[in-house]
Amino acid sequence: MFRLISSRRIAVTVAGAALLSLTAACGAGANSSICSEAPWTKLTQEYTTAVTGAGGDLNKYNEANQKFASDLKKLAGEAEGDLATALNNFATAIGNVKIDANDPTSATAAVQELGTKTQELQSELVKACS
Repeated sequence: MFRLISSRRIAVTVAGAALLSLTAACGAGANSSICSEAPWTKLTQEYTTAVTGAGGDLNKYNEANQKFASDLKKLAGEAEGDLATALNNFATAIGNVKIDANDPTSATAAVQELGTKTQELQSELVKACS
């Protein structure tokens, strides 16, 4: 059943949404240098590469989620105010996605929750950087 939501499909969905959301956040204010440097592009590419390379190894997939979450939290530490909060919230959401091959229902729910969190992040980032 887990094959219905392959790790590659999850990675592409999450990475694409994250990149779009974070790119949309570029704006003025105290965080403008972070937005103009777009450090999330590299983080997203690294995440996509790691998850795609994980193939069917769910441990590697879960490790990639944790690293991406850690990297986003580090970036949030460089940001200020609402942008930092939004990045931390997304990092927490990514960090909470743990795929268990023995519980595909839970895996599906976790991915759907992440999709919702990604949409929330986009709104938060646009607000924080406008």
